[in-house]
Amino acid sequence: MATNPRTATITLDDFVAALEAGDERLEFVDGEIVAMTGASLEHGRIAQSVALSMSVQLSGRPCRVLSQGNLVGRAEDENAFVPDVVVYCGEPRRQRIRGTDRLLNPMVIVEVISPSTAGYDRGDKWESYRGIVSLQEYLLVAQDTPRVERYVRHGEHFWLYGETTGLDGEIQLESLNVTLKLADIYDGVLPADSGREE
Repeated sequence: MATNPRTATITLDDFVAALEAGDERLEFVDGEIVAMTGASLEHGRIAQSVALSMSVQLSGRPCRVLSQGNLVGRAEDENAFVPDVVVYCGEPRRQRIRGTDRLLNPMVIVEVISPSTAGYDRGDKWESYRGIVSLQEYLLVAQDTPRVERYVRHGEHFWLYGETTGLDGEIQLESLNVTLKLADIYDGVLPADSGREE
């Protein structure tokens, strides 16, 4: 008997098999594979700068910074995302699927956003991230202007939102005791006088 393609489901294992078979950046959301658009040079440089700044400040502490390529999710569902930067502390909780790990205990997640990805990063992805119990802070870093949006967990279901703009700004990540300076994040990406206070 033939299967109805409308009722066929894709599993997390199927997704990881597709991920391992190609070189495309993919995510898995509610049973569907989502192909991510190619990243600009600015996107890559900003993500690299954030990861480097965090890594230097966390040196000697039991926290690790991963950038661009590691799956993240929560144990309660099969969604799997590839954040631009993720930080976990202590022993990693991971789910091994085939030859790939899905990290289940991120503490901080950073996404570099563009006009084409902002809705997804603020929508389906953020909704899923909020369900990760270990997650304490979520950053959305604009790639075309010096602006970082920050969500900080306060209690089980409440998140505090803040925004920092301008190259003179800086963000204190309370969960890690790390400071990110926007001038460092955007160094070589935006003009030196971009968004500075007069």
